[in-house]
Amino acid sequence: MDARQRRTRMTLLAVPSSPPLTLPRWLPLAAVFVLAVVLRHVVVANSDVSWGLTMAEKWLDGQRLYVDVIEVNPPATVFLYVVPVAFGRLLGLPAEIMCDALVFAAIGLSLWLGNHILRRGGVIVRGEQWPLLTVVGAVLMIIPAQSFGEREHIALILFLPPLAVAAVRAKGDEPETCTAIVVGIAAAILTIIKPHFAAAIVFTAGAAAFWARSWRPLLALENWIAAVLLAAYGVVVVVAFPQFVSDVLPLLLDVYVPVKVPFAKLLVFFATPIWVAALLTIWWLKRGAMVKPPFGLLLAASAGFSVPYYVQQKAWAYHSYPMIALALIALVLAFLDRWHRAGADAAVGRPQRLASALVGAIIAGVSFFWMDFAVDYSALVGPIRALTPHPKILALSADLATGHPLTRQVEGTWVSRVSAQWITAGVHLRRMSETLDPAADARLEADAARDRAMLTEDIALNRPDVILVQLTNRFDWLAWARSDPALAAQMALYHPYMTLDNVLVLRRADSS
Repeated sequence: MDARQRRTRMTLLAVPSSPPLTLPRWLPLAAVFVLAVVLRHVVVANSDVSWGLTMAEKWLDGQRLYVDVIEVNPPATVFLYVVPVAFGRLLGLPAEIMCDALVFAAIGLSLWLGNHILRRGGVIVRGEQWPLLTVVGAVLMIIPAQSFGEREHIALILFLPPLAVAAVRAKGDEPETCTAIVVGIAAAILTIIKPHFAAAIVFTAGAAAFWARSWRPLLALENWIAAVLLAAYGVVVVVAFPQFVSDVLPLLLDVYVPVKVPFAKLLVFFATPIWVAALLTIWWLKRGAMVKPPFGLLLAASAGFSVPYYVQQKAWAYHSYPMIALALIALVLAFLDRWHRAGADAAVGRPQRLASALVGAIIAGVSFFWMDFAVDYSALVGPIRALTPHPKILALSADLATGHPLTRQVEGTWVSRVSAQWITAGVHLRRMSETLDPAADARLEADAARDRAMLTEDIALNRPDVILVQLTNRFDWLAWARSDPALAAQMALYHPYMTLDNVLVLRRADSS
C-alpha cells in the first residue's frame, strides 16, 4: 500500500470534492457558537460549577482548603475555578461569565490544535476540517447543556488534542516533539482533574497501538509526560494539603465512595441506553468498519471514559458526558461517511438515510435533555433578595443544588464549611442499605457527630441570615437538627419565612 492509499484509508471524513460553496464553510460552526452562547443564558446554572467558584473565592480570600472549606475532591477541582474567579476580579466581571468565556476559549483552542494535528498528520485532508469542526463543536458547546463547565466537560476539551495525536500514531506516524509535549501536558491536566480519566488515555493508546501494529503509541512521550506530572501532583497533594489525606480522605471512604446506585439501575438509567443506542446505530451504519479508524478510535476513547462512570456508580448525568459525547461524534461521522458518497444511487438508500438521520437526531436530543437535568430554585431568588441584601446563607440538605447556585444568584455569602450535609446523608444511606459491623457503625456515628458539630459552629459563629431546609420524605432535616441540644438552640433563633419548591426558607429572628 503506497502513502496515498494509506492516507485515504485513514481519512476521518470521506468528503468528495464539490463545487465551491456560496456561503463560508465556517458559517455552521459560527452558528453553533452563537446558539451555544444563547443557551448559556437559558439553561439552569450548574451547581458543581457554582460551588467550585465559591470555593475558589474562599481560597483566594485566605480560607484554608480542607479546614475552612471541606470538599470531596482533591485540590485540582478548586484550582480549576480559581482562574475564572481571579480573572473576573481583575476585569470586574462576574465569575460565572468569566468561567463561560474561558471554557469557550478552551474549546476554540482545542478545536484549532486538534485540527492542526490531524492536518499535519494526514488524517484529514483539505475540505474536511469544517464539517468535522462543526460536529465536534456542537458536541462540545451544545450537548453539555447544564453540564457546561463541569470537570467532565473540561476533561473532554483537554482530551481532543491527545486523541488527535493518537489518530496520527494509529497510522504508524509520529507527531512533532513539540506537539507531543503540548498534548502530554493536556493529558496530565486531564488526569489531575480526575485520575479516573487515565482509563481513556490507556484505552485510546491501546487502540492506536493495535492499529499501528506497534507498542510505540502506548509508550509515547505524551503518556510519559502525563504520568510524571500526575505523580508530581500526588506528591503536592500529600505535602501541601495533608488534611485532605488525613481528615477528608477517610471521610470519603466512609460516607461518599460507598454510596452508589444499584448497578442494575445504572444499566437501565438514561446514560447506558443512550450510549448503547449510539453504538448500535453506528453498527447499523458501518457494520464491521465501526471497529476500524476513525470510528474505532473514538469508540475506544468512549469506552475508556465509561470506566469512571461505571466505577463511580453515581448515575449522575455529567459523569456520563465524555463517553456519550465521543459516541455521538462517531455516530455523526459514520452517518456522513455512509451517506455522503451515495452519489447517483442516493434515491435507493433514501428511506435508510432518513431513518438513520431521525435515529441520530433522537439520540442527540435525548443526550442534550439528559445533560440538562437540573433542579431549579431560581423562584427563591426574588423572595430572598427582598428579605435582606447580600444575605449570609447555609442549608440543611443532602443536595448541593439547594444552596448552589442560589447563593450566588442572590449575591449572598455561603457561610458553611461544606456544600451540603453530604456527610450525614452518606451515613444515613449506608445505614439504610447495609448491615454494618460495630466498628464501621462507630466510625459513621463519629462522622455524623462531626458534621453536626461543624454545622452548629458555623451557625453560631457566622450567624446566617437565611437557612434553607430541604423538605423530603426520605429524611427529616428539621427533626435531625432538633435532636441535638446544641444545634437545636441555634435553630431556635430561626423562624419560617416561606416554603417553595420543597425548600423551607428560615430567617434569623434578629436579622434586619
